[in-house]
Amino acid sequence: MTSFDYAVIAIIVLSALVGWWRGFMYELFSLIGWLAAYIVARTFSAQMLPHVPVAVGADNIRSAVAFAALFIVTLIVGALFAWFLARLAKFAGLSGMDGKFGAIFGMLRGGLIVIALVWLGGLTDLPQLPFWRNALSSKPLQQVALYAKDYMPENVAQK
Repeated sequence: MTSFDYAVIAIIVLSALVGWWRGFMYELFSLIGWLAAYIVARTFSAQMLPHVPVAVGADNIRSAVAFAALFIVTLIVGALFAWFLARLAKFAGLSGMDGKFGAIFGMLRGGLIVIALVWLGGLTDLPQLPFWRNALSSKPLQQVALYAKDYMPENVAQK
């Protein structure tokens, strides 16, 4: 095993621990909050643009500020909602199951993070280095990353 393998294990274990600590309800609604924040920001940033002061700068900067403001506000609302639902699950006596399912969710998230990092690393010279080439997990992860490429937008997958 190389440092590549140890990094993969560390990412998955840390993500599982965070999932266990936060609980499934918080993890699930946190993920939904991120998705909602993106959708809200993308959908309503044009309507928000007139409310961003001209003093901020050029139109592209103002558009970015409008997008970021909507994204952050929606993310905060989503986090509060996730926290409330996680508390509700604990109050209902589901904390044991909530933590176990949170750990499973965290492991899956860690796996997705690893696959994304392997895919990004594949765009560089890292796969030629010994720590990557000699790793036990690098070849299977590269295969999964290549398989996942089929589900990415075309302009991203071409790279």
